[in-house]
Amino acid sequence: MRSVTRSRNEFRARVGIGIAVVATLLAGSAGVGAQDATPGAVAQATPTVPDACQTESPAEDEITVGYAGLSGEFPFVQDVNNGLQRVADCLGVELIITDNEYDPQVALTNADTLVTRGVDVAIEFQTDVGVAPAICNKFDAAGIPVIAIDIPHEPCAVFFGADNLEAGKIGGRNLGRAAMEQWGGDVDALVLLELPQSGELPQQRMSGAALGVQEIIPELTDDKIIRVDGKGNLEDSRTVFQDVLTRLSDADHILVSAINDPSAVGALRAAEATNRTDDVLIAGQNATIEARTEICRDNPAFIGSVAYFPDRYGDYLIPLAIRLAAGEAPPEEVLIDHLWIDRANIDQYYPGECEA
Repeated sequence: MRSVTRSRNEFRARVGIGIAVVATLLAGSAGVGAQDATPGAVAQATPTVPDACQTESPAEDEITVGYAGLSGEFPFVQDVNNGLQRVADCLGVELIITDNEYDPQVALTNADTLVTRGVDVAIEFQTDVGVAPAICNKFDAAGIPVIAIDIPHEPCAVFFGADNLEAGKIGGRNLGRAAMEQWGGDVDALVLLELPQSGELPQQRMSGAALGVQEIIPELTDDKIIRVDGKGNLEDSRTVFQDVLTRLSDADHILVSAINDPSAVGALRAAEATNRTDDVLIAGQNATIEARTEICRDNPAFIGSVAYFPDRYGDYLIPLAIRLAAGEAPPEEVLIDHLWIDRANIDQYYPGECEA
């Protein structure tokens, strides 16, 4: 994890202005907190993802952190919720959880709730940049510092989330290496299962994937890159990729990079349904349970996923919240260090995952 300080202008230039929605996974269900989320494997603590319960001191003062989660229905968010609660408990922080239900109006209501309850720090995980200024106004008026997960909330929040360009490159490089090993670098097409409505910042993940493949296979020209909207979910990705497979009926060397793991698994389901798993190599993003299940199945079509370790987000967010509550100057952004997860190393980072 890297903490980076930049000027406001540099930060605006990096993330772009007018990011609309990042639907990473996601439709929501109401009122789901960490105690309701399905428990899953927790990533092994490493130098990249340390265990805050072992490395950080408990809060010296009483601190209440308010967390407005994107939606408690889906595995990525469940992992974030569980990780926040785990670290809050061990560091003596009171954690109030609300659910934004993937709805900007609910996010506004939840912001009012957290202000009313007098939280010391707010953590926002919501998808609509259009309401971000209004959310900022609410917290600014109450003097509450804010951390924003994945979507910048300017001008009030510390940005915490993916290093999207690098994450995309990691996935792309591994796709390229797999294509070199299995096909001698002969690639008919690279299919990017994108999420256009997510705006510029998550789109860097897809641009990075193309750049990563081209680092390994320079012969892959831009005219071989096919961009389709998988809408960040399994069913839409399955449908659009099945259409792509129909169009590429003569192709037998197709690389696929997806915006997230549900989208990647959707591509895999389309390949399975058409008996074309031998024709594809697929890489995911997030390394959540959907991808880890496929990795453990040893399906050669699904080569792995780039890890974000949402189950370890709390190891960074809660200590950061403690520092902000104590009045420390905030960094502009905190970016995740990403790792590639495949069958060769999954046991190192998720011990026992493939034995379940």
